[in-house]
Amino acid sequence: MNLDHIFKTQVKLDQAFQNNLSKEDLLYFDKKIVIALLVELGEFANEVQDFKYWKKNKVLKRADILEEFADGIHFLTSIAYKNKVKSNIKVIKKYDNFSLQLAYTYRLFTKLLKSHSKIKIRKAYGAYLGLGLIVNINYEDILKAYQAKNQKNYDRIKNNY
Repeated sequence: MNLDHIFKTQVKLDQAFQNNLSKEDLLYFDKKIVIALLVELGEFANEVQDFKYWKKNKVLKRADILEEFADGIHFLTSIAYKNKVKSNIKVIKKYDNFSLQLAYTYRLFTKLLKSHSKIKIRKAYGAYLGLGLIVNINYEDILKAYQAKNQKNYDRIKNNY
């Protein structure tokens, strides 16, 4: 999947955020961004609700699912371009089951806490795209949700969020 537009857009957003980072934020940035990514993965999973075996009446809100997915795309893209990963990411759909793909993606994300190698980043990004594919998130959905969230992030910067 060619994410060139998203990569170029993310560079500009990250530059806008850089102005507000503390010395501590900069010092631990590589860890903090992966923690943020893991949190967003959990929020995305919470919106999809597949793992909630105890819940009988699952009301899914596609807009919320897409927004949470876009949050993950923001963090993954930041990690990717900062480590010179090219924007053409291969989708990795190892499982057809959401929970199994989620667990696989989670394992790949946690590996990013140790290092940001290009191979690890490409696998993690690809698995995340595969996770989206399972819930019928396509390229157009990603682009639209990403752009909406990107605007929201600029509004947050403007309002000293």
